[in-house]
Amino acid sequence: MGADVEILDKGGEMNLYKHQSDAVAFAVRNGGSVALFHDPGCGKTLTTLEIFSHYRAITPGLRLLVVCPLSLINAAWGEDTKKFTEFKYLPYSEIKNVPRGRPGCLDDADIIGINFESLITEKRFKEIQKLLCSGPWMICVDESSRMKNHKSITTKALLRLAPLARYRIVASGTPMPNCETEGWGQSRFIKEDSFPASFFQFRNQYFHLARGNQVMADMRGRVMTKGLMAQIFQQGWKYCITPEKREALINRMSFAHWVCKEDALDLPEKIDEIRYVRFNPNEKKAYESMRKHLVAEIKNGKNTEEIVAEVCLAKLQKLRQITSGFCYNEEHDALHPGRSSKMRELKDTLEEVVGKKQAIIWINFREEVYAISEMLKEEGITFSTLFSETENKDASIKDFQEGRSQILIANSQSAGHGLTFINCSLCIYFSLSYSFEQYAQSRDRVHRIGQVNKCLYVHLIVPGTIDQMVLDVLQRKKTLQDIIYELVNQED
Repeated sequence: MGADVEILDKGGEMNLYKHQSDAVAFAVRNGGSVALFHDPGCGKTLTTLEIFSHYRAITPGLRLLVVCPLSLINAAWGEDTKKFTEFKYLPYSEIKNVPRGRPGCLDDADIIGINFESLITEKRFKEIQKLLCSGPWMICVDESSRMKNHKSITTKALLRLAPLARYRIVASGTPMPNCETEGWGQSRFIKEDSFPASFFQFRNQYFHLARGNQVMADMRGRVMTKGLMAQIFQQGWKYCITPEKREALINRMSFAHWVCKEDALDLPEKIDEIRYVRFNPNEKKAYESMRKHLVAEIKNGKNTEEIVAEVCLAKLQKLRQITSGFCYNEEHDALHPGRSSKMRELKDTLEEVVGKKQAIIWINFREEVYAISEMLKEEGITFSTLFSETENKDASIKDFQEGRSQILIANSQSAGHGLTFINCSLCIYFSLSYSFEQYAQSRDRVHRIGQVNKCLYVHLIVPGTIDQMVLDVLQRKKTLQDIIYELVNQED
């Protein structure tokens, strides 16, 4: 929390921003079950702790189960619980084998945190089911956009657990990053009768198929097989929602408390900067050779929505790797990331800030971590990493937050949700993913409550390549289908 947010000693009253106090009051009016759809950086963790504190006082024995990404188990929930409350917090992984009556056992915790991946294993799921039947519980699903896919194991598991909890909270800064259909699971978690139990009935009630200015007839009651849907998407039809239906859908979500950061907080401005990186001849040759090869493969493939979303994007990943400098060309000659054009631009960028400020370097591939790490070692710059292979993520987070590391090399999948890095105001995007949700979340790790400096976002982009196309998607100038069409039809 920043200097302008006064928090009393541990166990004292939490002094909240107005939007946080309003959210607590809103939760109480809604019986303790609420969706906190607050922009990243608005303090959803502290708001949830205050809601729990309120109901704990009037519900003897009430405990809180937090389901969240692994990176938030200790770094967000553990730290904030210890800092702002007197509640006993324990990660489920540390207490599952401790006998009852011993310190650190299940009965010894007021708040228990478990990550999504652990929850959905059969053994852990049954343990959690039994735990929720042992007394009154509140469940908070933090970063609830994990429930956006109605078919996912995570969504199905959480919907099975929901009726076992007396109070339910979902919290997300990007609850429906791609389409309003992604709100179905989160809404059903809070209130079973909010929308139809069948996702397809829900979709047909609020959405329609459209292609340009054409609208397909009412789909309600019509059976849509995979084959038929493939044909429809191949012809360019997409699910859309009218402004009237969107308003009706949002009104139906009467349990949701919405907060826009710009309306709630007085934060410093965000500045975007693009630094163009020019290929050297070998890189350009490798890129063009791979592009032509992939275009030929795409043109020979089936053009359905499924193929575009999965197969084509997987193929295009090779182009993203080349712009980062570590892919192979058709002659199997390796490009060397440590000597790539983009790496040189990164070094030039860091020279401007070394010794002056900290920075986060956002990456998407592990090879980038290895190459950037080697470069930082050679330059004598202290750094931490936060990606799938980081052994002690909590230690990496603390080292960066407390200034022992000047640079954090992070993947948005590992560090893009819930973490606070207001010690830093510079983000460098070495590479980008297609996910708007991950991009938006990564930006808000530094632009959140407590930040006092302007936030600078530097994008290292190779012009005329997949880099520029992905950035256009993230800035909502184009769709994924647009960039694939553009790439396929790009002049040689």
